[in-house]
Amino acid sequence: MPKIICFQLFMHFRVITLVNSLVLGAGYAGLNAYYNIRGSKTLISRARTFTFYTAMLRNLVRPTKYTTSLGFVIEEEVKEIDVDSKTVKTDRGKYEADNIVVSLGCVREGMEKLLEKAKNEDHLVIGSEDMLDEYLALQIAFYAKRLGKDVKYSGSPLSWLGKNVEEKVTHLLGKYGISAYEKANLVVPRCRPPDFFNFAKVNENLEVKEGVYVVGDLIYGWPKLGELAMRTGRFAGRRISGYKGRFEPVFIFILDTGMGEGLHIRSKVPWGNPWNVAKVSRVRSLMKRFIEKYYILRKGNMGFLFYL
Repeated sequence: MPKIICFQLFMHFRVITLVNSLVLGAGYAGLNAYYNIRGSKTLISRARTFTFYTAMLRNLVRPTKYTTSLGFVIEEEVKEIDVDSKTVKTDRGKYEADNIVVSLGCVREGMEKLLEKAKNEDHLVIGSEDMLDEYLALQIAFYAKRLGKDVKYSGSPLSWLGKNVEEKVTHLLGKYGISAYEKANLVVPRCRPPDFFNFAKVNENLEVKEGVYVVGDLIYGWPKLGELAMRTGRFAGRRISGYKGRFEPVFIFILDTGMGEGLHIRSKVPWGNPWNVAKVSRVRSLMKRFIEKYYILRKGNMGFLFYL
């Protein structure tokens, strides 16, 4: 249990909680950081719930459970982070930590309305505000097509992930009748950081300062991707626990056509490495169905899926 120090200031009590390792946020990155930290650790989040957005998107075509409860989370809202002093203020107190993992994620305002429109409207041109979110726009487009809608796509065939990926995406768009169109009428909103903490540039250890890690969607310039976020959180947790390696980013995503086929994408192109692999098969679609259930049962814990 964290140690608590109390002191009196102007006749009021103010509580400072001292902790070894403090994780902020119970999303993809935060949970995997928490699970991989050995020893004393504390996880703070505004809710004791994990939302798996991959499964949430699947609800466009079939009811799918996408949330699970997290009894071990301390339910508080983070208000301020001081990187230099390693202190965090919440709506209920103040924390000082030896190690901090900032994994608060970002917010796509209007995403629920967008998904509602994708389900209810018949003529859709789907795109994204940010190029790095085109994979989301494509997934929504394929699910909408599965519902029998007239669907067009505004964006690249994930060209920024490499030639192999581009060719496979282009093939699938043609195969399932999703044509290109210049102007979108349904736009995946850009992900925006908390008011008090902006996107941050990190070193090879995902640190902004020794012992202060920024992971997941808050890393500046990186795709806002759940699988990648989990890997960053896992790395930070292991690093705090003594691991000495450095982080090697990779974009991994299964684009589900909704028609029984899936495109398994793996690429290091966004980080300057030309390696990219893209494979289409029915097995990949089944794998996505497994993943949707796995992360709910495992409460966001990546586990052996790190190696797939």
